Amino acid sequence: MIVSFCAGRVRLRFAQLRNRAVADEVLKRILAVSGITNAAINTLTGSLLIEYDQSILPAKELLELGRTELATHGIELKMPKVN
Repeated sequence: MIVSFCAGRVRLRFAQLRNRAVADEVLKRILAVSGITNAAINTLTGSLLIEYDQSILPAKELLELGRTELATHGIELKMPKVN
């Protein structure tokens, strides 16, 4: 699930990212994407923080890449409900 999203930064949280092997593979692939300037995973919380350059990687494209990558690990990217 997307926990927070603002220009240049997104935080996601998934229980599957508590698995070190999954987290390491996801992080390696994310950091290889052009436009991503930094990424970190906290395996205790399953939290993934991505910082990116919007001029290289627009938010819409980032979300689509993320959705595709996470799906390879059986993780569905969901948007939070807004009241």
